[in-house]
Amino acid sequence: MKKLLGILVLGLLFCIKAYSHSGNTNAGGCHMNYATADYHCHKTKLTNPYQTYYYIKHQGQTYGPYSSYSSCMAAIRGAGVYGAFCSTSQY
Repeated sequence: MKKLLGILVLGLLFCIKAYSHSGNTNAGGCHMNYATADYHCHKTKLTNPYQTYYYIKHQGQTYGPYSSYSSCMAAIRGAGVYGAFCSTSQY
């Protein structure tokens, strides 16, 4: 019993911590992690082909889609980047 308890305690001591981050996903299932300045996707969502979406353009990269111009601009402000703009073109 003591051996099992010892193994359990050692296992808990050497656990790797997982850090979560806040942030809702955009229309495409992605978001910006502002703590690490990393844009990533969790689960891709299907977008509505009849709706206009906005994309962030920054240094040759495209991020998005965002369902409104204001949410696109809010993502740029939240990331604290300069020279980025919102466009309706995905390419």
